[in-house]
Amino acid sequence: MEFLDQMSMPTVLKRRARSNRISLRVNENGLRINAGEHIPDPEIETFVQKKSAWIDKQWQKYELALNEKGYLYLGELKDLEFFQDKDLEKFYRAETGRIVKGLLEIHNEDDKYDINKVFIKGQKTRWGSCSSAGNLNFNWRLAMAPTEVIEYIIIHELCHRIEMNHSKEFWRLVQEKCPEFRRHKAWLKRNQFRLNI
Repeated sequence: MEFLDQMSMPTVLKRRARSNRISLRVNENGLRINAGEHIPDPEIETFVQKKSAWIDKQWQKYELALNEKGYLYLGELKDLEFFQDKDLEKFYRAETGRIVKGLLEIHNEDDKYDINKVFIKGQKTRWGSCSSAGNLNFNWRLAMAPTEVIEYIIIHELCHRIEMNHSKEFWRLVQEKCPEFRRHKAWLKRNQFRLNI
């Protein structure tokens, strides 16, 4: 479609066989339009035009972040001199390990959560995980997030040592230890694309 080439951001259209609707998603890669295969092109174009203000606002947030000079460290943008001559992944792994260890000492006083081992890993889609054997895994990119967000992830995984699910009881435990957990979850959702090198 001609209007796709005129968009101010990279745009792709994906046709779906079993759909009767149009949906839009904006991320760091641009705009993705999902539309049922029987929806006429002019209807898709009209829908996108009606949503143009929303699309531009979303893309502007990503553009600002993509043009950042430097890297996030504990939620703050540090200039490149701060990281000069550092192997960035090693730096973040070490910092995440240090921060996680300190926060675990605070929140797992008297070993009440029965932790086995702690690992710093490079998961693609998770910030943390907990195994039935009591092993806790944390993403090395966590040192890019604010301390209170890292603390929420640690509390989240510790609560899995009591409830290995996401039941109401699990979230009650999380809220008891981290009353602002919803705000921290929202921060991660909004900023996860920035937590990278």
